[in-house]
Amino acid sequence: MTKKDILELKRRFTKEDCTFTRMCGCYVNGNREQVLKFGETFLNVEDEEFYKYLEIAKKTLSGTIGNNLLKLEFPKEEEFGGRQQFLMGLRESKLKNDDLLDRFYEMIINHYDYVGNYLILVFHDVYDVITKTNDNLKIDESEEVYEYLLCAICPVVLSKPGLGYREDENRIGARIRDWVVSAPDAGFLFPAFSDRSADTHAVTYYIRDAKDSHAEFAEGALGCGAKLTATEQKQTFHAIIKHALGPDEEKTDELLLEVQENLDNKLREQEE
Repeated sequence: MTKKDILELKRRFTKEDCTFTRMCGCYVNGNREQVLKFGETFLNVEDEEFYKYLEIAKKTLSGTIGNNLLKLEFPKEEEFGGRQQFLMGLRESKLKNDDLLDRFYEMIINHYDYVGNYLILVFHDVYDVITKTNDNLKIDESEEVYEYLLCAICPVVLSKPGLGYREDENRIGARIRDWVVSAPDAGFLFPAFSDRSADTHAVTYYIRDAKDSHAEFAEGALGCGAKLTATEQKQTFHAIIKHALGPDEEKTDELLLEVQENLDNKLREQEE
């Protein structure tokens, strides 16, 4: 998985180039209860909503590879009768099988550790990958048909309290607070898009806060082996060094600074 692969998909998330065939969703309250479920042809969505949904899709493929975007692989036991096979079936249904969607929502609700309301969104798309020459010129010839699912889990929070103009009463008063869908907290792309091709043995996993990779979600809902983000790896390594060096804070800080610089250099090399 490279930044180039991710950008190739994200560039298509525009009004002109988007080919999402269907979008489904489930609104979950703080008690883990399903409040609302919906599904519709994506191109039928009203323009004002269309752009906001596209922004959510873009966010689910944003951030730094190794920190916000991780490639998680399925163990062999998940490929036959497990979560990988289930996601294959959900993809092949093109999000038109309500029973599979209900199971999908339950998988997430049972394993996503979040306090509060949230919205589960899942998009289905078919991308006709056009052949490219070595100098990146496109040839009008299909290399592969990449069919995939993109899932985003978005917190739903109350808007901030404040004053506003109340037109019906022609006065300034307390603003009505609404439940607002926030940017995705977690999500995934299945199959992973690697070297301009589908990798059905893996997902591209998105996490907004690199300090918490939601390992319980990666393992429980997706059936993949969890990975630490680069930030989590740094935190773990810092804790080990502090424990090893003991109370000498000055020596510990000097060593941590040196290690930090080396890690940052390595990360930059990997990104390049």
